Amino acid sequence: MQSRFLILTAVLWGTAAGANAGEVAVIANPPTSITALILVGACACIAVCFKVLMLVRGGQLSRSWQLFLAGFSILAISQLGVILHNFGAITMPSWVGPSMLVLMSGIFLYGLIETKRILG
Repeated sequence: MQSRFLILTAVLWGTAAGANAGEVAVIANPPTSITALILVGACACIAVCFKVLMLVRGGQLSRSWQLFLAGFSILAISQLGVILHNFGAITMPSWVGPSMLVLMSGIFLYGLIETKRILG
């Protein structure tokens, strides 16, 4: 018991770093608010896609709904990354957010093509 306490104390002491406050002005910034709104919408779409995916249960349209679920997941990850970057929590190159949006759009397009192929 004592050795666990000593190891935990040593690990916590060795990993201690200074804490900086986040930028409060970023919260009320309109682009950040819109990004947060898009994140909430993407999470709602993930929930709906998951429910529909459970309803189709391996039918012909399940592949399309899996692609839509993946697209909304990438959108949510992208928006979360942008928000964390704006708050200064992570450092991210400027091209990562737009490239994830292009990837999401490509997955959506592929899902629509699959749906058209199945229904048409």
